[in-house]
Amino acid sequence: MRLKEYFSDHQIMQRSDFQGITMVRSTAMIHIRRLRQEGKPQNIGIPSQPIYVPAPGFYGKSRDYQPVK
Repeated sequence: MRLKEYFSDHQIMQRSDFQGITMVRSTAMIHIRRLRQEGKPQNIGIPSQPIYVPAPGFYGKSRDYQPVK
């Protein structure tokens, strides 16, 4: 639910933003990896500098939603 609220106010999320939600860097990385495996956020950045956007159908975005690249 926190990510749905976050993405209602923000278009993108970086690891440091997610870390602000979870409070711990290692916990943020674990959750980001899990969520990426589930296909919920998409990385529109490069692997070493990821920028995440919600995948279509997740976090309040419609299935027709096209993330900004």
